[in-house]
Amino acid sequence: ADGEVHELLASHKLTIAEVKKHFPESFIDKKIDRKILGKIVFSNQKKLQVLEKIIHEKVRENYQEFLRNAKKNGAKCVILNIPLLLETKGYECDYVVAIITKRKEQIKRFISREKLKNPQSLIKDLKEKFQQIIKRQISNQIRKKHADFIIQNDGLKSHAVKQVKEILKVIKK
Repeated sequence: ADGEVHELLASHKLTIAEVKKHFPESFIDKKIDRKILGKIVFSNQKKLQVLEKIIHEKVRENYQEFLRNAKKNGAKCVILNIPLLLETKGYECDYVVAIITKRKEQIKRFISREKLKNPQSLIKDLKEKFQQIIKRQISNQIRKKHADFIIQNDGLKSHAVKQVKEILKVIKK
C-alpha cells in the first residue's frame, strides 16, 4: 500500500489536486513533496485525517479493481500488503496475516531505509519520525488478536519465507 500511496502522490492528477488544495505548502516545483507533507500531517492529527481520507479512498478503489481483475484472470490466491489494514478498516479479506517485528528491529530497519533515501538525515530526527508513525498503529498484541496467522519477522528472510509457505499450505486446503 505504501507504494500505491507514493504512486498516487506522484502521478494521479485528482489526488495531487486534492492534496494541493488542502496542503498547498507541500506542493513544490509542480509536485507533492512527501517530506514536507509528512512533517505537516504527522504533527497535526486533524490534518493527517484529512490526508488519509483523500488517500485511503483511492487506495481502496485501486485494490478493489486489482481484486476484480485477479478474479477475472482466475487467480487462486491474492496477497495484499496493507500496513494499516486493522487501523483503517474498510478492506474485505478472507485471512489477515500479521507480520510482527520487535520494536528494536523495527527502528533499526526504519532508520536503514530512511538513510538510503536521504543519507543526510539525522538519527535523532529519524527516531522522532518513527515514533510519530508508530503511535498511529495498533499494538502488536492487538494485531495478533485480530490476525488469522502471524509471521514473526525478527530474523533471517528465509525464516519469514518458511512461515509464509506454511501459511499458504493451510490456506490452500
